[in-house]
Amino acid sequence: MMDQKTKAKLHEINQVFYERFSGSFSATRNQVQPGVYRLIQRVKPEGTVLDIGCGNGTLARALLAQGFYGQYLGVDMSAGLLSEAERLLKKSSAGIFNFQWLDLATSGWPNAISHKRNDWLFSFAVLHHLPGEDLRQQTVKAFRKLINPAGFIAVSVWQWQNSPRLRKRVLPWSTVGLEPKDLDPGDVLLDWRASETPGLRYVHTFDEKRLSSLAAVAGFNVNESFLSDGKSGDLALYQVWRIKPD
Repeated sequence: MMDQKTKAKLHEINQVFYERFSGSFSATRNQVQPGVYRLIQRVKPEGTVLDIGCGNGTLARALLAQGFYGQYLGVDMSAGLLSEAERLLKKSSAGIFNFQWLDLATSGWPNAISHKRNDWLFSFAVLHHLPGEDLRQQTVKAFRKLINPAGFIAVSVWQWQNSPRLRKRVLPWSTVGLEPKDLDPGDVLLDWRASETPGLRYVHTFDEKRLSSLAAVAGFNVNESFLSDGKSGDLALYQVWRIKPD
């Protein structure tokens, strides 16, 4: 099992990335991914939505564009991306759309969320950035407390391994002073390039079986599983979860 020092190191890598590169990263995240668009069509206009890992608010703006008038809360650990989300959203939407800083690695984080019992909980491109299986399990178990009994959870995880371009960007763990034995199977360090100095991101690699197992541990049934996004249509794995009946 990964030790606490390594977990803290990996978490810090991603924290630094999303603050240092929030501006240039946000500029690459203004289009709704096909997989996301497919799922948000199911959200009722009057519904309640919790967006965990909301980034610069792309999902919020997509909901607004399709006539959503319910209650939305977006949370993220990047203050820079949250500022972008508030800037990019129409001012007339205040009250319907709210944003809040939140770190999933902090104990008791669900207590800081005012939106309880949501119709939909979205967590796109988040779980693969959480270091350690225990943290990932704790996180998805907490999701249960934040949706209605008949609600839906929609998650996505990066399938970077399906991209020849991204496979070339895997860096050795020695880059950040770690050794392979310190990590879990499937953990990788990827560089990210835009107009600035390359950044580093920690990513845990999921396949469908591993993601489904995570859902089962937390007491969810997997209602739907599909690949989408990217030029080849397989850059992200999406699943829709629902609470298992008693």
